[in-house]
Amino acid sequence: MLALAQSHWSLPVTDPVLTFALVMLIILIAPLVMQRLRVPGIIGLIVAGVIVGPNALGILDRNETIVLLGTVGLLYIMINAGLEMDLNQFRRYRNHSLAFGSISYLVPQVIGAFAALWILGFSVQASILLASMFGSHTLLTYPMASRLGLTKNPAVTTAVGGTIVTDTSALLVLAVIARSTQGELGVGFWGVLVSSLAVYTAAVWWGLPWIGRWFFRTVPAEGPAHFVFLMAAGYLCAFLALVAGVQPILGAFLAGLAMNKLVPKQSVLMARVSFAGSWLFIPIFLISVGMLVDPRVFVSDLQTWKVAILMVVTVISCKFLAAMISRRILGYTATEGWVMFGLTVNQAAATLAAVVVGFELGIFDESVVNGTVMMIMASCLVGSVVMQKHGRELAIRQSEATEDLALAPKRILVPLRNPEAAPAIMDVAFMIREKQSHEPVYPLAVVQDSDDASAQVAAGEKMLSAAVTHAAAADIPAVPVTRLDTNAAEGIVRAIRELRISTVVMGWTGVSTTRSFIFGSVLDQLLKRCPQQFVVCRFAEPLYTAKRLVLVVPPFAHREVGFADAVATVKNLASQSGLDLVLSARASDLETLEPLIAKIKPEVKTETMPVPVIESWLHPNGPGLEEHDIFVLLAARENQVSWRPSIDRLPKAIMSRPDPVTMLVVYPSEQAVDIAPPLAREVNRAMALAELFDTSRVELRLSAQTPREVIDALLEHLPPDASAAAGRLAGDLERIAGETPIEITPGVVLLHTHTAAIETAMVFLATVPEGLPFQKLRRDAQAVFVLLTPKSLPASAHLQHLARIAGLLHDPANRDAILNADTPAALEPIFQSTKTEP
Repeated sequence: MLALAQSHWSLPVTDPVLTFALVMLIILIAPLVMQRLRVPGIIGLIVAGVIVGPNALGILDRNETIVLLGTVGLLYIMINAGLEMDLNQFRRYRNHSLAFGSISYLVPQVIGAFAALWILGFSVQASILLASMFGSHTLLTYPMASRLGLTKNPAVTTAVGGTIVTDTSALLVLAVIARSTQGELGVGFWGVLVSSLAVYTAAVWWGLPWIGRWFFRTVPAEGPAHFVFLMAAGYLCAFLALVAGVQPILGAFLAGLAMNKLVPKQSVLMARVSFAGSWLFIPIFLISVGMLVDPRVFVSDLQTWKVAILMVVTVISCKFLAAMISRRILGYTATEGWVMFGLTVNQAAATLAAVVVGFELGIFDESVVNGTVMMIMASCLVGSVVMQKHGRELAIRQSEATEDLALAPKRILVPLRNPEAAPAIMDVAFMIREKQSHEPVYPLAVVQDSDDASAQVAAGEKMLSAAVTHAAAADIPAVPVTRLDTNAAEGIVRAIRELRISTVVMGWTGVSTTRSFIFGSVLDQLLKRCPQQFVVCRFAEPLYTAKRLVLVVPPFAHREVGFADAVATVKNLASQSGLDLVLSARASDLETLEPLIAKIKPEVKTETMPVPVIESWLHPNGPGLEEHDIFVLLAARENQVSWRPSIDRLPKAIMSRPDPVTMLVVYPSEQAVDIAPPLAREVNRAMALAELFDTSRVELRLSAQTPREVIDALLEHLPPDASAAAGRLAGDLERIAGETPIEITPGVVLLHTHTAAIETAMVFLATVPEGLPFQKLRRDAQAVFVLLTPKSLPASAHLQHLARIAGLLHDPANRDAILNADTPAALEPIFQSTKTEP
């Protein structure tokens, strides 16, 4: 037993469980410490890797596990950069990217080669390869730019696009130098390299999106299947890049670009990609880089200092020079030039690939390897500090800039009736919502006042609970709203007015009459009574499998008050989905529409499809839609100048075509965009999590066999004035546990009810480590939340309480802390520090 314990605690740690636990602690603690010191968290992870690595304290060895996870993190950075890149912006700034990439590579390549030859006395081969390392860069600070909302800034797009030029050039130089050590660089070598790269690029760029659309269309979005597909495809492409003769990081970046249009920027899938990289794979890569450093060498070997200083000075000065030259040539501001420098000074991916290969081939010695790690640390420190300072400055300037009316923050209402269609309709709302907007999305359930209203309200709350959970998974704030009214139209109108909604997103079954899109004549009534913008959706396939968005614009539509905002909504949807926009109108109208639409942000690649008359779309043999096209009609109300009877017939005509068509009908607003804050008086009556939670209502590590046992144990903690109702409440909650339990996250179940038995809202919590079975759930629950909201509070407040609990448990760290808590007091910091505002 003693020997076993000694084997677990000997250094370096070899036990895989303890190794992973220590790595997780480093990922948790290092950024927090650096934050206190006002140093970027990236540096903290690299420094932590140096300290615990084999060349310092020796707590962890850079074994196969660390190398594997570090490599996964390195490739993950490149996949994520490709997925997050705004291809529409890149198309517009491709010449800027090519120019900047060429300057950013050639300046360090030329200066670095001469410095290595004359100062270090390296061979021609070693000098060229070393200088190519200076020319490349890794987008380690891109996540910082993303968090600051700079991904669509032209300078950032230019710098990210330049990565294609710099890394491709550096990796091609590496391939050529490596081959030169094995023999002559004949015609055969160049022929094989060029042909293999051409075949590989074509297969990934055209083949991967085709496979992805088929998979996303065939496999439901529930669960992690789509995320796993992205990861499998990305890493397989990275391996195949090696087969094609280049480094895997180039293949990972190309795979991310190829799948870019399949992943909307504001979606559950993108949120999963960002989370997995930010809190696991990328931090482990940074720790593994730190483990390469051997501090002892810098004490005993002056050559290492000489090499390291030259590498650090050369790469920082050359990248700074390249960024400043480029910003002058391309017309960017000084702040944007600094941001470009902060993005491109960081060395890691191609640099590590080059030094490892050069060392294995005998081109470099150990001094270059240690100097490379010092260069990586120094460049990452400089890049992080520069990005933190000048990135914030650029973000502030962007937020202070005068905003286009069409890009004013949107308050979006989503009336829901069909639970199965709700996620797709909510996704449309997410995509047309501005990414930097602080306004929540408002899912709405309207219940007709009748004898069975109570049951309908319960069903509506269940549907809204699912909508809120879906929004939380996409990291989008949502404020659920319930209305009890004489009819659906009255409830929606009241919600629009009270919340000062600017856009309403609704669904259409596609089987009713032309203008009865939702609840019989509801849409007719809403369009007559409400001047807001309406987006009516009918789905034949998921949005992310589409290729183009065909926008049909009737004559005189550009004269409508809400034209700019409606076009911005459509372009936002195209931009978030990565779709090309096809503008269809009369040939004579296109001359006017093209420049008008081009001025409306965001920027989207736009083509034109002229038609003789708009009525051409009414005929079965009219303008053709390609497979996976989304048809969008810019419609009009009867009192608007662009209205004509044929507009009302168009949706039905499109739906009658043989092949199913995904269609959106957009009714422009008849009023100027209102940017006043929403009233939401009822929502403000909801309580914060800290107020709902009390340690006296917590039971940890219960041993229970049925949900009723857990419910009874929790309700023992009811206030004295409500204890008489404990039996009735327990019966209601037991029925809910059997019929409609909500699994917010794997292993965590929520039971909730709106009751008159209590006077204040409260949350109860029990953990059951052995697991508790629920009839309607596939997995056992290890934690059970019970939410009770008094009838004195409106249903919207009850649903907001649900939203806040879902938001809390959206963070796996909170979930794990709850499941592993030993005392109720340990849970207080979680509920006290969690952001509870919608």
